[in-house]
Amino acid sequence: MVEQSFAVNLSHIIPHGKLLEGITYDERTDTLYYIDIPAGSVFVSPNAANTPLGVPNSYVVSASVGVIGLTSDPNKLICGVEDGVSILDLAMGEVENVKAFPNGNIAEGTQLRSNDGSVGPDGSFWVGTMDDTEEKSLGSMWLLKNKDSELKELWSGAGIPNGINWDSSRKIVYWTDSLKETIYKYNYDPETAEIDLDSKESWFSGVSTPDGSCIDKDGNLYVALWGSNKVVRVTPECKIDMEWKFPSKNMTCCAFGDKDFKTLYVTSADLGEGDEPDANDNGAAVYRIELGDLNIQGVPKNKFIV
Repeated sequence: MVEQSFAVNLSHIIPHGKLLEGITYDERTDTLYYIDIPAGSVFVSPNAANTPLGVPNSYVVSASVGVIGLTSDPNKLICGVEDGVSILDLAMGEVENVKAFPNGNIAEGTQLRSNDGSVGPDGSFWVGTMDDTEEKSLGSMWLLKNKDSELKELWSGAGIPNGINWDSSRKIVYWTDSLKETIYKYNYDPETAEIDLDSKESWFSGVSTPDGSCIDKDGNLYVALWGSNKVVRVTPECKIDMEWKFPSKNMTCCAFGDKDFKTLYVTSADLGEGDEPDANDNGAAVYRIELGDLNIQGVPKNKFIV
C-alpha cells in the first residue's frame, strides 16, 4: 500500500512538444534541459529555479535525440542521437559528431535509434539503443569512456532502455527495460567503475510500465510510470511509499533540480494511438513539484569530461 499520494500543483506546467524526455538540471548555471525525441530537439531553460516555467529555446541536434548528459564544460551537452553520440555546443550552436554506432545502428535489418542513458559516476556516457517500432528486443547498451575511446557494447537484447541510476553507497546499478516492464539491478564497484553483468536481477516489475527515473541522496528511486499518470518513489527495499499524480497519462522521465535539489522536474508525452482520447490530458508537458517539505533531496548529475 502506498503510504502517501499527492496531486500536482497545476500552475507548474508547460505543455508543448510530443515526446518529452531526458530532463536534466545543471546546478552550475541553474539551467534545465530536456528533449523532444522525434523532433531531435534539445530545450534549454535558463534561470530554472527563479522564473516561471515557459517554453524555452531549442536546438535541433539530429533527426532524433534519445538522451542528453551534462559535461565538464557547462556550455556543452553530450547527446545520444539516432546514429551515434554527439556533442552540442550551446555557445556556438554547433553539433560535433563524436562516435557512430557500429553497422549504421542496424540490427536484423531494422534501423535502431538512441533512447535513454546517463553519465556514470566515473564520467563515462551510457546510452541505450532500441527498435523504434517498440516491438523487438534488438537494442544494446553502450559505454563511451571518453571522447577518444571507442563505443563498447555492454549487453544486447535491450527492448526499450530507460532509467539508469547508480547507488554507489550500496554498490548497485539500476537499469530499466520498459518493453519488459522491469527495472533490473546489477552489482557495481564504484572504485573500478565496473558493472557485474552476471549479477543481473529482476528488481521492480508488475507496476505499469517503468520509464525514466532518478535517485535521491538516500538511494530511493523516483520512477515515471508510462500509461499510469504517476511518478512513484521506490525504496531500496523495493517498496512504493510515495506517489504523485499528474494530468498526463504517459509519464516519461524525472530529475531533481534547483540548487538545493529539492525540486522534482517531470516530463510526459502525448497520448498514443492506443490511448482513449481525453480532453483533460495535458499530453507532452514539463511539471515542477517542490519536495523540500517532505525532507527529500536529490543529487547532482554526473558530468562527462570533454
